[in-house]
Amino acid sequence: MSLSVNYHGFFDGNFGISEATRLNALALETIGIKVNRINYSSETFERIDTGSEASSPINVFHININFINNFFSKNQDLNLKDHYNIIYWAWEFPEVSDKVVEILNVFDELWVPSDFCVNIFTKYTGIPVIRFSHPIQKMAESKDFELSRYSISSDAKIYLTIFDSLSTTIRKNPEATLEAFTTVFKEDKNSVLIVKTHNLERSKDAQKALEAYNNIPNVIIINEHFSKEKLHSLIQQSDVLISLHGSEGFGLTMAEAMAYGKIVVGTGYSGNLDFMNINNSFLIQYDFIKTSNTKGLIDEGLTLARPSLKDAVEKLQYIKNNFENLTAIKENAESQIADNFSIRSIGELFKIRLDFIDGFGKKESSGGSDVNNVFYLSEIERLNTRVNYLERTLYNKIRKKVNAFFKKGRK
Repeated sequence: MSLSVNYHGFFDGNFGISEATRLNALALETIGIKVNRINYSSETFERIDTGSEASSPINVFHININFINNFFSKNQDLNLKDHYNIIYWAWEFPEVSDKVVEILNVFDELWVPSDFCVNIFTKYTGIPVIRFSHPIQKMAESKDFELSRYSISSDAKIYLTIFDSLSTTIRKNPEATLEAFTTVFKEDKNSVLIVKTHNLERSKDAQKALEAYNNIPNVIIINEHFSKEKLHSLIQQSDVLISLHGSEGFGLTMAEAMAYGKIVVGTGYSGNLDFMNINNSFLIQYDFIKTSNTKGLIDEGLTLARPSLKDAVEKLQYIKNNFENLTAIKENAESQIADNFSIRSIGELFKIRLDFIDGFGKKESSGGSDVNNVFYLSEIERLNTRVNYLERTLYNKIRKKVNAFFKKGRK
């Protein structure tokens, strides 16, 4: 019987987790593993019928931490018993809540995309935590992204930063990239910064972060959903990718830019250190901060890096002054991804592990809890989150009414 896996995820989504899901499935299929693609809506968490049946005894759930409760609460008819159940998570913070650990320990093992994530989760669980990096797929060269549409000269030096506005702004930190770029290139008409985002209309924090840069001539803010082909076309036509992030579970766009031999500038912290080093990229110094005033989007008190603006400015100035002498760095970047992060090389690693799992079967699985507990735990946490949201919303409404009352009384 051929090796197979039920791969559960948001295959149709237009965000990083979905792209990672598609890439992992492609890597598995490339080396001959049958992948039953079990597709779900990222909005409703309901299954989308694609005709693919979960016929394998091995389940992989590529459902990240922030979706896990809603997903399993919505899909309580999933068959987990007598299956080997794997969860695939990318995570950006050293801290993991007790409730997350409780759900994690229901599974037989955890897959993660970086050593950064391995080091986090091995502190919290006794189940196997195994790194499977995101495979990187290079696309055919194209001009799907049209420079002329955005009034960009064909001979301009293009600097690029990419982020989803629904990712927390404090972590993606686009302001630092904008501040560093405008410090170095504000008077340079031949250099442009493209800020590629989407979902900007759904994030007041992201809007606030970008609004001060709306009228700078060589800063172009693009808030559009791009196809994969168009996004890769943009990366292909860029010269430098910048990510002054607070943390990344892996850092997919940085790896993709390196695959095309681009200069990459990134914070020297977290998952991107699996593929970035001083010989193939520019790593930015940092110190640490704790999250605060997160408005319920993420927990308070989580650890993030704060990249040094001074160091970022100095490195961008160096790139500007030495642009024609950076061939070795670009070549090292391209070969690093080609040698270690190709679709086939990651697929082969998947196969080694799945062959091992297939050999010993569910009866020797390492998960210590009743697997059906995941539905109970997820439903309880989903309800708790909903109650907290309603309480917070009600409190804010009452506070506004009280403030309005006293303001009126002072008139």
